[in-house]
Amino acid sequence: MDSLIYARLSALILAFGAVTVTGITIASAAPTAEVAKRCLHYAYIVHPFKRPGAVPMSPDRQSYFKDCLSKNGEVPDPSPATKKSDSGSQKS
Repeated sequence: MDSLIYARLSALILAFGAVTVTGITIASAAPTAEVAKRCLHYAYIVHPFKRPGAVPMSPDRQSYFKDCLSKNGEVPDPSPATKKSDSGSQKS
């Protein structure tokens, strides 16, 4: 009976040691709703829809959003993306 307790205790110690060595965090704070809304708003400013019906979350927009969340919303205010003008396609 004692050997079973020692076996379980040693397994628990090894598991805790593996978590500690690999740097896995057991709990992390979730972003607040304000931070998530701000990051999503910034992501749509930096990476707007390319065309009507475009995919709601493009990979660029999603990576910007995740990066913003990882920084807890502490990113510089984005400037809107510039649109390409088609000055040669205008007919008079």
